[in-house]
Amino acid sequence: MQADFKDILNQHQALLSRVAASYEANEALQQELLQEIALAVWQGLTRFNGEASLKTYILKIAHNRAVTHVCKEVKKQEESGHDNMAWEFARGNESAEPHVVAEQQGNIEQLLIAVRALPVAMRQVLTLTLEGLSYLEIAEVCGITKNHVGVLLQRAKTQLQQELKHV
Repeated sequence: MQADFKDILNQHQALLSRVAASYEANEALQQELLQEIALAVWQGLTRFNGEASLKTYILKIAHNRAVTHVCKEVKKQEESGHDNMAWEFARGNESAEPHVVAEQQGNIEQLLIAVRALPVAMRQVLTLTLEGLSYLEIAEVCGITKNHVGVLLQRAKTQLQQELKHV
């Protein structure tokens, strides 16, 4: 089971990293979230019954853990009175010209800020869509109807377009 878990984790590492980055801006907290997700996946594999694909099952665990993480961090910030807005972002292509890398990082930063500002349900649907899941798979992960997935995705796209116009 341990070898299987390592293989599964290695196979889905990039996917899980993207999920963590879409919910958490701080790199240290992203790593903490990834560890929480890995533990939850390990614990959840014993309950995997094959009703959905393994990828869908893992994404459901990851998104549920990410939502719990965000709620916990928001509560911590509210209790401490801090509003930590120190954003850290993925690095660009080091082989590109510095001004191109800077522009790409700026675009990524603006997009991530806009995505993180979305309500959790819209953020979930959007990030799962970007991972290539179908509406039906997203509905299974989020526990909503397929039609509601379409509505949330359309609202998320509209809100992102409006937000990015102002930048």
